[in-house]
Amino acid sequence: MLPFRLVIPTQFREEMIRHAIAERPNECCGLLVGRVTAGDGHVIERYPLVNELASPTRFRSEARSMFAAMKEMRTSGTSILAVYHSHPTSPPVPSRFDQLESFSEDVACVIVSLLGEEPLIRGWWLRNGIATEADVIVA
Repeated sequence: MLPFRLVIPTQFREEMIRHAIAERPNECCGLLVGRVTAGDGHVIERYPLVNELASPTRFRSEARSMFAAMKEMRTSGTSILAVYHSHPTSPPVPSRFDQLESFSEDVACVIVSLLGEEPLIRGWWLRNGIATEADVIVA
């Protein structure tokens, strides 16, 4: 799949930030799901997942929470558009671990940084060890 523009409703942006704050000092993780039409990936649901590593610098989604999300996605006919996670004390730029453990080249990586006064969200395409910034629109 070619990179698409990721369109995230404001509600889900706010929910991701609340999730990141609630899990601090550890990283949070979750899925943004929806459908791609005319080059835009429209997020229509967010699934917060459990970070089984409970780490401030890495995440791995716990199998039960991922299974439950995948089951709901099958029922709704949606696909994973992005995996999101937080960086509690670093910028919203993919870490070495983010690059190595990327979910899929066809799924965006969205990072919520809590480093500054205001949370910052950026998206990335992680392909062949190269991070390219994704076009993310909050609407």
